[in-house]
Amino acid sequence: SQILEPYMSFGYELFTWNNGVHNNIFTLTDNLTWSVNSHRIMAGFRVEHQMADNAYMRSGTGFYRYASLDDFLNQAAPEAFALTYGYGGEKNPASEVKFNQYGIYLQDEWNVTDNLKLTYGTRADLIHYADNLMGNNAIAALDFGGKSIDVGSWPKSSVQFSPRIGFIYDVMGDKTLKIRGGSGIFTGRLPLVFFTNMPTNSGMVQGSAALSTSYDSQGNVTGADPRLGLLAGKMITDVDEMISTLGLPENISPDQGELPREIAGVDPNFKMPQIWKSSLAVDYSIPADFPLSVTVEGTYTKSIHDVMLKNYDLNGPEGWDRFSGPDDRYIYPEANDRTYNGINAYVLSNTSKGWGATGNITVHASPLDNLNLMMAYTYTQHKEITGMPGSNAASAYGNLISVNGPFLPDLERSQYVIPHKVIGSLDYRINYANDLMSTRLGVFYSGYSPQGYSYVYSNDMNGDGWSNDLIYIPKDRGDINFVSQADEDAYFNFAKQDKYLKKHKGQYASAYGARAPWVHRFDVHLEQEFKLEAGNTSNRLQLSLDILNFGNMLNSSWGVTKNNFPSNNSRILTYEGVNGNNEPTYSFNQVNGEYISRSFDYNYYYREAWQMQIGIKYLFN
Repeated sequence: SQILEPYMSFGYELFTWNNGVHNNIFTLTDNLTWSVNSHRIMAGFRVEHQMADNAYMRSGTGFYRYASLDDFLNQAAPEAFALTYGYGGEKNPASEVKFNQYGIYLQDEWNVTDNLKLTYGTRADLIHYADNLMGNNAIAALDFGGKSIDVGSWPKSSVQFSPRIGFIYDVMGDKTLKIRGGSGIFTGRLPLVFFTNMPTNSGMVQGSAALSTSYDSQGNVTGADPRLGLLAGKMITDVDEMISTLGLPENISPDQGELPREIAGVDPNFKMPQIWKSSLAVDYSIPADFPLSVTVEGTYTKSIHDVMLKNYDLNGPEGWDRFSGPDDRYIYPEANDRTYNGINAYVLSNTSKGWGATGNITVHASPLDNLNLMMAYTYTQHKEITGMPGSNAASAYGNLISVNGPFLPDLERSQYVIPHKVIGSLDYRINYANDLMSTRLGVFYSGYSPQGYSYVYSNDMNGDGWSNDLIYIPKDRGDINFVSQADEDAYFNFAKQDKYLKKHKGQYASAYGARAPWVHRFDVHLEQEFKLEAGNTSNRLQLSLDILNFGNMLNSSWGVTKNNFPSNNSRILTYEGVNGNNEPTYSFNQVNGEYISRSFDYNYYYREAWQMQIGIKYLFN
């Protein structure tokens, strides 16, 4: 029987042995430029070699767990054992990706007239992956509805073209009114950990053993891995001896590969992220008695090859049931009815869905000598299938917030978008005492909603195995079913004080659509300068005082963001099953025994408090 008592441990910590990431990059670039009449032509090439590896060996030195202290002292067999080790005697195995990228480009700057300049060109990039993987025939033999996964091959080499064009037009010829813009295709990268997920989950880089004992609810043994008996006696501390004692395979081949707990693959036709981006801007110097200018600019991007993860093992949704009522999302069948092989298979793939837009207006003014003012407003919107919210395949797939689960994702707002932001600055210098002294005041302001939140159920509503399902927002009382009148009353009392829920009645909540209240921050800079004569030169001594988040110094609630902790991290509803009409029913969540009543509250965190710093600087002329 298992003795339920506090335990002690010693030895190497389980999660940091050989845990690390390495990157090696080598680049070679050469550009050639020459001028021909009104053209300035530039041609060049870039060769880049990159290697990235990711190592993680949980229980890399072995892990023993005993049922009791007496068992340990008497050298009885452990009740659990785990080990991760490298094949072929490799002590520091790592999942690795290597590739060479070859890029060539050609660009022309053409001064069409004195007022108009065009810049146009193209770039071609070829990525060639190193053939450094070992396949797993057990994975290759799986049929995912006509698809297969080869963990022994990187994507095919392909050329990606990036043509673009830009212009600047000085309308009046005196730089008072300029129109500029451009359009083109831009190719980028993604974190290489998403590539190393494939060899990490292939079962061909390192071996592992996890031996355990099972118990019933009373602590009585109901089963045990028979290999645990081989570990009775003196504790083994040498990894090679652990491998030989348990008879674990020391080497691996494609034919010896076994199915891992989950598979990570890369689509053989995968391409690096690529977008089409266009912009248009107007810079206008307004006729006034002082310098005054306005810039209006807009940018639009459209995804060509964005990145997403697909689970090849799921099939559907043809034939799946739906809930009844206004929330008629899909109901996932039992695992055996929705999978091909019963093993998650996350494949790095591309999607063309997604777009983004940014608009900005900026005003600069100098109404007085030595007084500079700036104010700007920026609007940003970006919709995407996924922001890849995780570092390994399972977390990046499962942490996606959606209505119908990550298998059926929709375009949602990006987690990292700040839809509205206002910034402003004031800089004023006063010179006096025959310019031997000056005082400068600087103020910088920023106002924005710092964070987006998602209203999701606190459990798995649609049965896909992930608890990140966006809620349906009822239109009014009776639109959805609550388990009690008290729960319904509590929800609608909460919704009255929540701007997002009031605005989106009768709709599904969107990911990161609920915005935290605006925060207004002021940073103040005060500087006193003295001119000091040193022989025939004039040096300067500056004394400065900076107060960051100045408003918070005056009031502890000013300049502080608000978070969604009071609303249970925006998990306000719990799915409680369906009624006789197949309509979902819900309870409204409680915190500390009371129904949730507020969406946000202040984030009392020391880094948001005001800070002050003083400085002294001596400048030699």
